[in-house]
Formats: sequence, C-alpha cells, structure tokens
Amino acid sequence: MVQDIKHLYLIGNGFDVFTGLKTRYLDFRWWLENHYIFVYDALNDIYGSDGEWWYDFESQLGKLNIENYIADYTPRYKSIEDLSKSIKEKREFENKNSLPHNVLFSNPCSSRLEGLLDILHYCFEKWVQSVQKFKNWKITHLEVDNSYFINFNYTDTLEILYKIPEERVLHIHGRASKHENLIFGHNMHLFGNLKSGHEEEMVAEILNRYEKNPFKHIPDGLSQIIRNVCNVHVLGLSLSAVDIPYLEWVLENTPADCKWQISWYTKDDKSRYYEFLINNPRLFNRCEPIQIIEESQQSR
Repeated sequence: MVQDIKHLYLIGNGFDVFTGLKTRYLDFRWWLENHYIFVYDALNDIYGSDGEWWYDFESQLGKLNIENYIADYTPRYKSIEDLSKSIKEKREFENKNSLPHNVLFSNPCSSRLEGLLDILHYCFEKWVQSVQKFKNWKITHLEVDNSYFINFNYTDTLEILYKIPEERVLHIHGRASKHENLIFGHNMHLFGNLKSGHEEEMVAEILNRYEKNPFKHIPDGLSQIIRNVCNVHVLGLSLSAVDIPYLEWVLENTPADCKWQISWYTKDDKSRYYEFLINNPRLFNRCEPIQIIEESQQSR
C-alpha cells in the first residue's frame, strides 16, 4: 500500500528525451513518414501538418477547421438515378449478408476522419513500442524513497532505470509495455452551433473522442495518496494547454505550503513557467524553475 508520500513527481516527455529516448513528436512524424506514408499524407492533406504543426501535435488534433474540411471532402451530390442505384446495391448487400435493412448512409466526412484517427492511434502505439530502447542513457537524481510518480509518458523509464516499484508509478495515459490503451489528444471540447449541420456535429463528435479530459483519467484515491506531500517535482512537462488542468488539479490537492520545482529546457518553456505562476499566484513564493541535470554533474 502506498503511504507516507513526501515527494510527488510529475514526469513528462522531456524527461524521456533527456534520458536519450527519441520520443519527441517530431520523431513520431519522421517514423510515420517512413513507415506509414499514406497516414502521414492523409494527415497533411486534412490538417496541413507542416513542421510547426508537429511541435504541438496533440493540441493541433483539435484545431481542425471543420467547415473547410467538410467543404473539401463532401462528395458531389448524386442524381436521382445514382442515388437509386446506391440504395439498390446497399439493399442487395444487406440481403446477401443477412443484415437488417437500413436506409441510412454513413456520413462520408466523419467516417473518413474516424478511420484516419483510428489508424493514427494504431500507428502511435506501434511507434511508442519501437522507441523504448535504452542505449547510452543519462539519469538524474530522484528522491526514490517516500515518493510517488505520476507518469505522463508511455514508457518504462522509471521502472527500468530507476527501479521504482510499479505500485508507486501511475501511468496516467497508459503503459505501452503492458499493451494498455494509450491516451493522447487535445484539450478542446468542440460544439456545434445553430448554423451547424448534422455532418459538422458528427465530425465534432469524432474529434471529441480525442479530447484529453484530466478528470476522466485521474483515478479515485489519488488525492488521498498525495495529500501530505512536502515537495512537488515537475520534470519534463512542457506546460502546454493540455498539461495545465493536471497541474492545477495537483495544486488543489496538495498542501498549501509544499514546495514546487518545475523544469524548463527552452525559452518557450520558461515563458510558460512564468505564465503558469501568474495564473496561479499561490505558488509565487514556493516554486522555482530548475533544469534536469545528469547525476554525475550534480555531484560535482
């Protein structure tokens, strides 16, 4: 049983990148382009996924211009003759395969997007399984005793390199080695409006399946585990819009006097760090920016 936790770690992708794993979204782009070019091309056609798009891959999934997408991918209207022929062929197929008669046709735009995102999910899981190769790795110092780890990554870096017991690591978005469903996605909930048609609503519904809602993935009982922590260490999270709800939940469920450390790597990271502090002024006097340092350097 997990108890007496004094250190809480939130582990993001920057931690695995520091370790030496090729887990950046740009790495996924290159892998996808080399292994599943038809999926890469389809994404590029629908989203216009240039190099900058991939830096914020998860958030970008929710930023599809639905109106333009439907305009580009809606088939031309059929004549009465063509429509009658399609209905006849559909009825013959249903009779041949003993299927119940259904006069409804699938929505071509939402079906196309659903198929693409399902294949993308499959590719994403295949890629994660392929990158977990620990060669020439680097490690940093972690407080292993009396610690609990919320791991946003899909890899076993903590368990393999740091020997953290499994019961003290929460893979909040799934664990690849256990063949769990890997969760990725954006932070936008898309709604139709008074002018939206059925097709727009169907496309929005497909995109909403990839909404990363933190309150859906935080397990019951986690607040009890972290209620008495003295230190919160945020290592490798980019503080993107997808991350912020999780951080704010942790802030609400940890003591008001516990100390925070948040790592940064780029200037953009540091800007997001200060933006996070401005939006959460309770942390002003108890949070410091740090960089992840290799353990051998820390001892110098």
